[in-house]
Amino acid sequence: MSILIDHSPVHARTGDDVALEMGVDPATGLTTAEASSRLARTGPNLLAEAARRPAFLRFVDQFRDVLILILLGAAVVSFVVSGEVKTPAVVLAVVLLNAIIGFVQEQKAEASLEALKKMLSPSTRVRRGGETVSVPTADIVPGDIVLIEAGDRVPADGRLVVAVNTEIDESALTGESHPTTKSTDGVPDPDAPLGDRSCMAYMNTTVTRGRAELLVTGTGMS
Repeated sequence: MSILIDHSPVHARTGDDVALEMGVDPATGLTTAEASSRLARTGPNLLAEAARRPAFLRFVDQFRDVLILILLGAAVVSFVVSGEVKTPAVVLAVVLLNAIIGFVQEQKAEASLEALKKMLSPSTRVRRGGETVSVPTADIVPGDIVLIEAGDRVPADGRLVVAVNTEIDESALTGESHPTTKSTDGVPDPDAPLGDRSCMAYMNTTVTRGRAELLVTGTGMS
């Protein structure tokens, strides 16, 4: 996601302006000391891991929706008042089917998150103190200048400050079947859809062509 700097979306500003606000010179990158300081403040570039609840409890959670409780109550009242079984049975079947669908979708969402975590490369090339170095992807911080090229997964959200024939597959985010052509030009519309923010790159998308330099604006779950 694009964070706000001076109340303006990153994609709507120039790369130089964003770099100034982030306190970094793209030509040299952060110093090692500054990167360490920012890492201590922002935490690692990792997707948060929530404590997994037992599957049974997550299935029970599907019945805690107000509408579901109302339907269950109506089924009980219908049976008590009329003694008729068919209608309450149909209601219960619908409620159970809804719970199963919700549970399965939740399971798939968790599996997708786990897959995203595994997709990230363990190391990333960044510019630190004027030198190109390889650092653990988890140690990337806002303000880092990340070097990416065809075949790389984007390790964090950020603003492109260099883009050479760059195309990125953002289908997982936008649903578009074709890679998005990227540039360093800002997108004036502050409310531009994510897929139209051609100067931005997002975590876990894939560079399919060219190369680029990314000014990191958001890491982990930020």
